[in-house]
Amino acid sequence: MTTRNQQEQPINLFIDTNILLGFYRFTQDDIEQLSKLEDIIVKTKKINLYVTEQQVDEFYRNRDTVIKSSIDTMKVEKPILPKTFSEHSDYAAAVREARDLVSKIAKIKQDILKQAQKENFKADAIVKNLFKSPIETTQEIIDRAKRRMDIGNPPGKKGSLGDAINWEILLDSVTSTEMITEVHIISDDVDYRSALDEYKINPFLNKEWNTKKSLGEVHLYRSLNSFFSQHFPDIALVDEAIKDGLIEQLRTAGSFDTARALIKQLQKLGNISEGQAKELFKSATTNDQVYNAHIYSPTIVGDALWDLIAPHWKSFSDEEQEVWISNFPDEAMRNIQDES
Repeated sequence: MTTRNQQEQPINLFIDTNILLGFYRFTQDDIEQLSKLEDIIVKTKKINLYVTEQQVDEFYRNRDTVIKSSIDTMKVEKPILPKTFSEHSDYAAAVREARDLVSKIAKIKQDILKQAQKENFKADAIVKNLFKSPIETTQEIIDRAKRRMDIGNPPGKKGSLGDAINWEILLDSVTSTEMITEVHIISDDVDYRSALDEYKINPFLNKEWNTKKSLGEVHLYRSLNSFFSQHFPDIALVDEAIKDGLIEQLRTAGSFDTARALIKQLQKLGNISEGQAKELFKSATTNDQVYNAHIYSPTIVGDALWDLIAPHWKSFSDEEQEVWISNFPDEAMRNIQDES
């Protein structure tokens, strides 16, 4: 493990856009932890953060959609209280409390919507500070990114230049006063990963970096927590770590009751990242104690899992979507049909 104390040079860091968009699902405690990262970058200069113009554009193109998806998860079913039972002593109070709860949830949504439109979240303040000096996307960079895409070199997907542009900018911009020029990338995008080890950088990218930077190396981290644990162990996103742990436990849950309990805990913690959604997918579709528990408890298992997976549904391949639907057909198919 390499800690910050062992580093003499500032860390060259690039944080992928999807990781930055994830700030909007963090709890207040984790946002407070995240502000320490801002201090390290802006005040102590222990990190050279590389931000691209392309990245800023991509972030603000997707910001509202990410926030809306979080707002949409705030829901409460209005209880049905037949008047047949209105003679019960608690009936009137239950009706009032149900209406009050629905009204309070609606007010919270409206208040959050106003904050979102004014960019008043704490996450907004952190992002704005990180985005102060983006690197320009020149025509030369665009041309090189197009060539990467045309010949099939990573990172990036066919028809999308964003990752290729960011990578070309990093190749141009990252410098060091030492012989070794390293860059640390926080991203859960599959295009950066090795097919042999999903926690390591794609070897093509590492070789390209090494060739162009001389003795250079690229380090990949799939989450902020994994980066912090290696370089700044005093920073820990606690709720994010708990989510990771619950998802991993779900993969090895040995009974229906254990699976249901883990899902309930995970649901209470709220939204998950795209990377966590992919891990949850694996846990839910490979452990028969999860997908078989759904047969007996569709609301506790299938509905709850779908609420967590749904915001990231489009990031799954057609094959993955078919696997999910075959294991949890009622919930997934109903929601997909509602959207069509």
